[in-house]
Amino acid sequence: MKQQGGDSTDRYYEERAGEYLARTANLEMEPLYGPFLALVPKGGKILDAGCGPGRDVIAFSRRGYQVTAFDASAKMVELATSQTGIVINQMRFQDLNHDQEYDGIWACASLLHVPAGEIEDVLKRFSRALKPGGVCFMSFKQGDGERIEEGRRFIDFTEATLREKLTQIPGITIRRIWGCEDQAGRPEVRWVNALVMGVLDRQ
Repeated sequence: MKQQGGDSTDRYYEERAGEYLARTANLEMEPLYGPFLALVPKGGKILDAGCGPGRDVIAFSRRGYQVTAFDASAKMVELATSQTGIVINQMRFQDLNHDQEYDGIWACASLLHVPAGEIEDVLKRFSRALKPGGVCFMSFKQGDGERIEEGRRFIDFTEATLREKLTQIPGITIRRIWGCEDQAGRPEVRWVNALVMGVLDRQ
């Protein structure tokens, strides 16, 4: 989703923020919200990482969660702040430096723009930011390896390759990995989703 993968990816979202909002604002997200929110304590603290125009920030806030959010794109931050009424931070995944702070981290269609050589470091940052027992949702397009599409960088995973990558990350355990159809109805696109949990016995 939003400006994490290099100059051309950055430009894509800076130039198309409004178009992206119009295309994604009304997607049916309950099939993805449900498994994630079932594992977040009522009123818990959620980080929307790579929040884009703020659709999911609004959804979680309305359900009574404490939501903070960031995006790397200045245009997306401006749009999300306007849409949500919440101050959205401008930062990159690679700059996340929180320690056991969140009950839930939501990274829906956002981590997929992190360069392949940096994804392991970013996942470790997510692991450190989760409270013990906290949950992180992430989603990637189904595929294999790194590619450029419409000027944007993508890193794709299969269920097997995502499981392999996540098992290398300390401090988390895999709760569930599953595939699903595209929420926008594009028949050529499938997604691989994961829920991971912060381990309870951290030292």
